[in-house]
Amino acid sequence: MMAQKLIWKVTVTGKKNSGKSSIVSEAVYSTATPINSKGFVRKKVNINFMSSEYDIDLLFLEMPYETLNEKFLSKSTFVLLVVDITDTESLQDAREFLSEYNDEMEIFIIATKADMRYASQFWEPEISQLADEYGVVYFIYSNRDDFSSILKEIIGYALAKIYNPGK
Repeated sequence: MMAQKLIWKVTVTGKKNSGKSSIVSEAVYSTATPINSKGFVRKKVNINFMSSEYDIDLLFLEMPYETLNEKFLSKSTFVLLVVDITDTESLQDAREFLSEYNDEMEIFIIATKADMRYASQFWEPEISQLADEYGVVYFIYSNRDDFSSILKEIIGYALAKIYNPGK
């Protein structure tokens, strides 16, 4: 059986200094050291889902919340909405983003800087409440963690949504 080939655009957005570059670097290169990318960064993944094999080219585009471009955003397969647990404003920005775009696209919240819990201004109860309110999935991430397991889970959710839209 041949693998189905897909190309997905993934927009990574959030407030300035929330950890967007680290998320892209971790997802693509397995390093938390931010890369300086202008434009798309590609990651090839192969995944089995519901007895089918998929070769997916993930095209990551980092788009700061302050410079959101609706044209690019609307063509995303899914959005990683990055919130920084050490900055209450990023949670407010996430709420605004979700209220504006949640009906239009698949959004996942990535709460970053979990290794700085001692400096957190909000934590899982607030993130969970926001996710429940908008019916989105969230992940709490520290750059000491392996992002590939989170990415696999996100891809699984996206495939399930695409191939089981009623669920």
